[in-house]
Amino acid sequence: MTMNKEFRRGLVFGTACYAVYGLLPLYWKLLAGAPYFEVFAHRMLWGFVFMFAIVQLLRGRSAEFKALLRQRRAVLILALAGLTIAGSWGLYIYAVNSGHVLEASLGYYVNPLVSVVIGLVVFKERLTPMQVVASVLALVGVVYFTVGLGFFPWIAAGLALMFALYGMLKKTGGYPAVPALAAETALIAPLALVFVGASLFMPGHEFLSPAGTERQWTDTVLLVGGGAMTVVPLLLFAKAANSIPLSWVGFLQYLSPTLSTLLGVFVFGEQFTQAHAVCFGLIWVGLALIGVETAWLLRPQARAKKAG
Repeated sequence: MTMNKEFRRGLVFGTACYAVYGLLPLYWKLLAGAPYFEVFAHRMLWGFVFMFAIVQLLRGRSAEFKALLRQRRAVLILALAGLTIAGSWGLYIYAVNSGHVLEASLGYYVNPLVSVVIGLVVFKERLTPMQVVASVLALVGVVYFTVGLGFFPWIAAGLALMFALYGMLKKTGGYPAVPALAAETALIAPLALVFVGASLFMPGHEFLSPAGTERQWTDTVLLVGGGAMTVVPLLLFAKAANSIPLSWVGFLQYLSPTLSTLLGVFVFGEQFTQAHAVCFGLIWVGLALIGVETAWLLRPQARAKKAG
């Protein structure tokens, strides 16, 4: 197996996507004073606004966006994708702002394993030898981590399942990244409007609060900016999912929970246990093996480029 230009671009997009996801807790912590439901509602709404603006600015994308909304199959797949990712957004914001960053990180450690299984079963993808070894190591580490918690990590399980299903739906559709993401957010925009309207009646809401303090206006800007913070990694994810096998996307996803876990421990002060250490060690050994294998696969192209 060799890596063509599209494959390498997919790896770059995937790495950038999960780096952004891994650092997002820093952003959502800035909105810790706002009700969780309000943050979730505005993330849905402004995500659509930003995507619609992008579609209008990119030549030809507006027509593709409208064409998708006229296709029954596309509407079904993208509506399911939109609802799935929205559920993931809501659960993740709840986890971060309720002090469960490490459990959320566990969810994103489990998620790649689910993606690998879906890739094997649904899309008939094949794992390389090092991917098999890395999968086994990751599975052992995650199981040890879960047992060490002493209770069922429902936040982790929910995040793992929803994002893996989202990846499956994106791969199944195979639609152009920008128009498809715009259609997803458009299809859930009516629900977002209802949620935003409901949040305005919640005690302590921050969006355009009549009290008008500096903090509340700052939170208003942050709520709107959450749309951009949502759209950027999803665009990167869509590009990656359409360029590389889902099993490879699954391995790249380990970057996100690693960064989030480091934030949870060193920035937010959550406890780092022996279970974390064992899980981290096994996963990173597996990732090191994948890195060595990737470098080996790149050698033929590097030699050909040098010879040319």
